[in-house]
Amino acid sequence: MGSSRPSSFSLKPSLSTAEIVERIGERRRRIPETRVSFLDDLAKQYNAPYRLTDVPDGRRSYLIGDVIVLDRSLRIERLHWAYCHELAHLQLQHHQCPPVDDTEERQQETDANNLAAELILPEIEFKPLVHETLLVLKQRFAHASHEVIARRRLNYRQGVLTIFDNDQLTARLSPDGWNHPAQLLPIESEVMQKCLESKSEVLINMGEYSLEATYVDEGQGVVRVLLFLESQL
Repeated sequence: MGSSRPSSFSLKPSLSTAEIVERIGERRRRIPETRVSFLDDLAKQYNAPYRLTDVPDGRRSYLIGDVIVLDRSLRIERLHWAYCHELAHLQLQHHQCPPVDDTEERQQETDANNLAAELILPEIEFKPLVHETLLVLKQRFAHASHEVIARRRLNYRQGVLTIFDNDQLTARLSPDGWNHPAQLLPIESEVMQKCLESKSEVLINMGEYSLEATYVDEGQGVVRVLLFLESQL
């Protein structure tokens, strides 16, 4: 990075994402207790200023030199994630080695997402709490969105996360290499509908599986259910 970067966090492009995450873990201060201080805290810590503006359609954020430009219309949790994603690109020095093809671009985006997850939810604070429900985790990590928290939790628990927006399945995710049902189980559909109808959290333990459904009103006419299916075997 430029000479303005903290000398204690000088990175080289050859460092792997895992090595960078380890370094972040060594120097990462605790997450601010208030959401409004989150961006300013990271900007100061990593000497990575940001600017809120009207971003062109289809984009949430981008870099101009070492300045992170963010769409001012984003909800606060999405603003935090967008900042962490662009900060990850900076820390990985992707601007110094542009991707040569789509495969390399996808890899850079994956690496940036992995590092952004550590920036927004540091393992040292997040991992001890991964067996809590999503609602409990959201209360503790209020600066992150339900989806970011739920996706991060998949790194530590063997389960399937399914996201529904307005009753439509929009994502079905699991830890890498875990063999999960490709199609929804009947009980998953039932729990999702029960969550929608009650507009509240639904927790079920069936012996073989446990299910957790979380209701989230995203605003602007979008109702989301995050359904987590976990094997108890």
